[in-house]
Amino acid sequence: MKKLFFICSFIFSATMFAQTQCDYSLKPSDTCALQSPKKMEHVELMQVKIKNNYLVQFIKVDKINYLKITVRDDLGFGKKGSLLLLCGAKKQIYVKSTTLQVIDKTSAYFLVELNNSYYLDNLKEFGISKIVFNEVAEFSVPKNDADQIKKVAECFFAIVKDNIWPAVKKL
Repeated sequence: MKKLFFICSFIFSATMFAQTQCDYSLKPSDTCALQSPKKMEHVELMQVKIKNNYLVQFIKVDKINYLKITVRDDLGFGKKGSLLLLCGAKKQIYVKSTTLQVIDKTSAYFLVELNNSYYLDNLKEFGISKIVFNEVAEFSVPKNDADQIKKVAECFFAIVKDNIWPAVKKL
């Protein structure tokens, strides 16, 4: 009986404290457009494709982190306006003014800086359930895609968590 108890407690403790392995890792990219579609920069990124061939990328450039969402539907290509990312039913990310940067006739992207905000925390907890641009154009993200975004955000957070908030000097 003691052996059975020992074996069960060992298995329980081993599974309880085991670290889950992340399915995603930062991959160096040759170049990626960030602030301007014409200016390419060397970055490290994690990405996931979602419904309608949209692409959600978590990008690290030195100590600056971004969320880049490439859309294929014309939500207002080239226009400037507010961006609302609904994260589940509880949280949201609101960017007062951003431009939907045009890549070509069929695609464009949003770029959101993740540093000095709780945006990445919201993404890793809830994913993205809806994208609303300029308060009129919206795109709903299926639950399984929102779950994929959560997984990628968790992996990205584990790598860049020390860069999200600036170091505070202690007196």
